[in-house]
Amino acid sequence: MADIVVGVQAYCKLLLHAAKYPHCAVNGVLLAEDSKSKDHKTIRFLDCIPLFHLSLGLAPMLEIALLQIDAFCRSKGYVIAGYYQANENFDDNQLSFVAKTVGKKIQEYFPDACIFQIDNGRVTPESVQEVYRVYTMKDNNWKEADKSKSTSEEDTRSTAAELLRSGAQRKVVDFDNHLDNVTNDWRNPELSELIATYI
Repeated sequence: MADIVVGVQAYCKLLLHAAKYPHCAVNGVLLAEDSKSKDHKTIRFLDCIPLFHLSLGLAPMLEIALLQIDAFCRSKGYVIAGYYQANENFDDNQLSFVAKTVGKKIQEYFPDACIFQIDNGRVTPESVQEVYRVYTMKDNNWKEADKSKSTSEEDTRSTAAELLRSGAQRKVVDFDNHLDNVTNDWRNPELSELIATYI
C-alpha cells in the first residue's frame, strides 16, 4: 500500500463540507497528483471537490459531476483518487453501500484509490485527531488502512480548526448548490483562497 498524505486544501474542504451540513449525509472526491510512474510510493491528495448533501446515490447526477471533475483534473494535472463520505446518522461511521460502490468505480481508474469515512463526532474545532478513517482495497474488500500509512500535512488540523471557528463552512459550494444555481462554482476558488490565507 502506498503512503497517503492529505494536504491542507483537501482536508479543510472535506471537513468544512461535513460541518456545513451536520444534519445530512455528505460526500465528495479527493484529487491527487497524477503520478505517471507505476511504482509511486506516496499518494498526495491536494484538493477536494464536495459533491452532494441531498441524495448521495443518484447515478445521473454523480455521473455528470464526475465527468466535469475529470475534465478539471486533466487541466490541472490531478486525478480522482479518493472518495469521502459522512453518514447522516451521527453515530453511523461505517462504510455504506454507496461509499463502497463509488470507491470501487474510482479504483477502476486509480488502483490505489481510498475511501475516507468521516467520523461525525470529530467534526469540531476541538478535535485533535484526523476526522476520518481511511479504507483501501485489500483482497477485493475495503479494509481500514494502517494509521501509520496516512498523515495530514503539518498544521492541517489547527488550520481546519481555525476555519471552523471562523464559520468558513458557510462558503462551501457542492454540486447540489451548483445544480440549484450554475453560478455557484463547485471548484470553490473563494474557499481555496481563504484556506491559503490561514497557511
